[in-house]
Amino acid sequence: MDYKAINYKGIPVQADIISGIIRLEVDAISCFRELDRLVRSDQGVASLVLMVVNSSLYSRGRMITTIPLAISILGFNIVRSLAMLAFARSLFSQTKNPLFRQHIWQHSLLTAIASHNVCQALGNEAAKDDAFIAGLMHDTGKVLLFTHAKDLYLQALSLCLQSGCSSMQAEQKFLGTDHLQVGREAVVQWKLPGRFIDYMATDLSMPKPQGNTDTVRLSLAAANYLIKAMGIGSSPIDDCTVKKAGLISLGLGETLAETLVQDAFTDTLLESDIYKLCADF
Repeated sequence: MDYKAINYKGIPVQADIISGIIRLEVDAISCFRELDRLVRSDQGVASLVLMVVNSSLYSRGRMITTIPLAISILGFNIVRSLAMLAFARSLFSQTKNPLFRQHIWQHSLLTAIASHNVCQALGNEAAKDDAFIAGLMHDTGKVLLFTHAKDLYLQALSLCLQSGCSSMQAEQKFLGTDHLQVGREAVVQWKLPGRFIDYMATDLSMPKPQGNTDTVRLSLAAANYLIKAMGIGSSPIDDCTVKKAGLISLGLGETLAETLVQDAFTDTLLESDIYKLCADF
């Protein structure tokens, strides 16, 4: 399969809206007005934002019924993340297949939440919402491959889960391309910022050759590894020593790695309101 043959425009979300939300800068004079416009351009997005705003996670004791009010209460970065969450859900909404839902959608959602938390733990408070978005988007290539060839992709996913081989190896075997190649093309086709090559088109199991100065990339790689180690997106890893060594190899410090492999951290992810609200839809 030629990765360029995939219909990158045939998604339930307008690519320019995805690109527009990701490119918005909080310091821009028009950022709040533009975010309001982009969110209101899709009923599904607006509905999810309002539903989350009025959930126990963010509720201020009164019903919020308008997007501008939601933005003013929650702030630009949170609403932008919620908007991207709605867009991500719409990408995954094309199938009810339980294997795909668990190992691609729930993996992406948990990776986003974990990436946000790891970024915060690394001390980069300003980048935690970008880390969340990177987690949502990192497996977009898998979604596009599945949309293009459902049966072949499910065979590739089954092989990956049963044999422990990498998703790239399984995808190449059944489809002749892989989600990294597709992800790279999606970044180009959707006019996403260049940094998304690092999130959607590179092997997250390998540290960046120039080191780990990019906190978002490091947070995403660590989160992706942790969720796979839970058995969501890959074969599980039960040995905490092995998991800790894997995180350290990606560039995390020993103390943080020790914290992240504890059950308390994964329990926090599974108990988060965002996961409970969006894992099944």
